[in-house]
Amino acid sequence: MDRRYEFTRTTTSRIVIGLGVEDALPDLVRSLEPDGVVVLHDAALADLGVRVAKRLGAAARLTIPGGEASKKLANVGDLARNIRLAGATRATVVVGLGGGTITDLVGFTASVLLRGVPFVCCPTTTLAMCDAALGGKNGVDHGGLKNELGTIRQPDLIVGDLAWLRTLPDEQFREGLVEVVKKAAVLDAANFARLEPLAPALAQRDVAAVTEAVDLAVTMKMALVQADEADRGRRHALNFGHTIGHAIESLAGGKLRHGTCVGMGMLLECRAAGVRDEVVARLANVLTALGVPKTVPPQFANVSDLWRIARSDKKAVRGSVPMCVPRAIGDAVEVELTDAALGAALRAP
Repeated sequence: MDRRYEFTRTTTSRIVIGLGVEDALPDLVRSLEPDGVVVLHDAALADLGVRVAKRLGAAARLTIPGGEASKKLANVGDLARNIRLAGATRATVVVGLGGGTITDLVGFTASVLLRGVPFVCCPTTTLAMCDAALGGKNGVDHGGLKNELGTIRQPDLIVGDLAWLRTLPDEQFREGLVEVVKKAAVLDAANFARLEPLAPALAQRDVAAVTEAVDLAVTMKMALVQADEADRGRRHALNFGHTIGHAIESLAGGKLRHGTCVGMGMLLECRAAGVRDEVVARLANVLTALGVPKTVPPQFANVSDLWRIARSDKKAVRGSVPMCVPRAIGDAVEVELTDAALGAALRAP
């Protein structure tokens, strides 16, 4: 099961993911010729953070509370100051170890500190490994809106050890699998057909199934990033489920996980766009097999509140709220969301 793979892109980034790659991390970081290393990690990953910092001979190890609440601009300033206090220069490698929140926050900090320092992204969750750590998008929340401030800057190196996923709670483990389903639904019909029978094994955390799902996720996303790194066109397909999903997540204020909201968002966006019942049914079946809820809790299903948030989404332009949906599995199209269509989708059985 020791599968490792790398992608050569138009950027300087390198991706190494597989079982046991933590052992290769020191050599991989040394290949960047750093004049020092600073490790920043989720506070809940103390043992792993200590071990990685020791392996890398880090000058400093900084902890960050996990959770969406940490993704704020004030924390960027605090992290930048502490990294500099550790003696960092423009050649110091900053290592971010954790889930999507940590990789987003640390990636953003590394992209603006001294106008950019080397960044090594070490995703430790399925969500980060299958999506958030890939593609160079870094961001923090601001003004109550998710990822309102951000940059697009590729990490110099992405290293993910599949063994790091073993301690995740079930609900958190499922989050990244939702993103794999999303990618296949809008990008690759053959991969979606592969995920349908694979879903029960994924829900049981079968190692071979998880390895294949991560492989599919990385391959699909990086092919799209290579084609549209600046997110000007084709990469918009990856927004599937996020227009409504982010609105639900913002309204829930941390009471629903990101992956749960995206799963709900995918189904609602399909219904709002009038996507064929067959497509919606296949999506719903895979999400059910993974154990992902399909119905928005009533307290987070207010049409006017969700519409207000959606209209403030960073993707909205001149009052139009775009979303990408699969008109057929593997075939994405961009359509416009309206408040009437959102209301109808929420009322649908």
